[in-house]
Amino acid sequence: MKDSLHAVWRWVKWPLIVLAVLYAIDVAWAVWYRSNEAQTNTAVAAIHAQKITLADVMGTNLPPVPDQAENDATVAGIDKNNNNIRDDVELAIFKKYPNSAKIRAAELQYAMTEQMYLTKVTNTETWKAVAEEDGRAHLCILQTKADRKEIEFLVFNTQIRKDAQIKAFEFITSFGPASGTVCDVTFE
Repeated sequence: MKDSLHAVWRWVKWPLIVLAVLYAIDVAWAVWYRSNEAQTNTAVAAIHAQKITLADVMGTNLPPVPDQAENDATVAGIDKNNNNIRDDVELAIFKKYPNSAKIRAAELQYAMTEQMYLTKVTNTETWKAVAEEDGRAHLCILQTKADRKEIEFLVFNTQIRKDAQIKAFEFITSFGPASGTVCDVTFE
């Protein structure tokens, strides 16, 4: 009897080991997937929460002029006032439109969303969130008759930034319009 149990165990042992290993792999994958999903959901919520403020538009906390070499050394550049708009871009908008808060508001909003392509896109869901916000910003630009091309030229002004933009668009997918108002800050 003992020999027959030992023979059965030799045949059953390996399938049980394989099943246990497969189960462990499945659990590890599920934990990784849920963690990734939670990180993506947090990132998407943060993208949709980024808005320019009236203080941004009025220049209440304008940054100092950044060192251009240091600013252009990275994809993200320098954002000393932490408003999610690269300092050189923000200052260029203020320089060009010192007397039009309406145009500054639209261009700052658009600059912020263009910058998000460089710094916030890590997968299809984050690309979609940025594209939705970019759509809102684009409509805001159209309402003010501002020039979106000049903002794109300012934001994507180095080869590493152009390459990062191309990399972000590897995650392109279909999407609908973002909810909410078109412009973050409006002027009548």
